[in-house]
Amino acid sequence: MSGFLSGLKSKAMGMVGGEDAVAGVLKRMLDSGHGQAGLEQVMLQFDKAGLGDKARSWVGPGPKQPLTTEELQRVLTSDQAKFIASCTGLPLAPLLPVIAKLLPIAIEKMSRKQETPEQAVHEAVEQVDAEERHAAPPDAAGPGKVAI
Repeated sequence: MSGFLSGLKSKAMGMVGGEDAVAGVLKRMLDSGHGQAGLEQVMLQFDKAGLGDKARSWVGPGPKQPLTTEELQRVLTSDQAKFIASCTGLPLAPLLPVIAKLLPIAIEKMSRKQETPEQAVHEAVEQVDAEERHAAPPDAAGPGKVAI
């Protein structure tokens, strides 16, 4: 992620309480009260957007295909975009890169491990945080902060 985008994302995430706001939105998107029904709906959205093969790569064997922000925009309905903005108090643009990283991991965990949306999103945030800490130079995000 470019320095400018990373800085914008960090500022945005700091304004809304970090990953907690995005994690809360993802949990709600993936949870329809029964967990898997929400996951099935999200997978259908990927199919409708022509990205079903990409989404199935997260739940099947083989390499996992990354999700771009542009692809995520194609998948999200206008109601979902409004929901994300209203829950976080931010425009969608600075949140898309974070959601694009977390959503495939959460979907994988829900489908493979039968985890609840809450468990899957929590583990996705932890995994991305760990990957970013490992990849970022020391103190790149500041003390106690994670540069996603």
